[in-house]
Amino acid sequence: MPGPGSKKAPSFSGETSELIEFLEFFEDLAFSCALTDEQKCRTIVRYTDVLTKRLWVTLTGYESRNYGVFKQSILAMYPRAYQGIRYTIRDLERVILSTEESDIFTETDLLQYYRQFRPIAVWLEANSKIS
Repeated sequence: MPGPGSKKAPSFSGETSELIEFLEFFEDLAFSCALTDEQKCRTIVRYTDVLTKRLWVTLTGYESRNYGVFKQSILAMYPRAYQGIRYTIRDLERVILSTEESDIFTETDLLQYYRQFRPIAVWLEANSKIS
């Protein structure tokens, strides 16, 4: 991952309108670097300003190093971040590939996967990106 503050690093200043783009950029980099959930949780806060970091480290999922839960907690803090959200087939692939790393053993695991998969798949189908 690029060092915080470098030209190739993602950066989030706390602006709601920038959150989705920041998360997509961060997740693309994290995917290419094959970061684990634990590494994603520890790393993402390095790319925020100090006030945002102080908030994010208190959110559900950070301490347990569950990136999916942590991301949902982050998004819950910025309710308008979803305005105009767009998904790509790459987003759907990312969800599928992230599940390959960890098996689904419980109903809770399955529902967590489904909560990540469904919004992307529904949006892609509704916008004729997949059928």
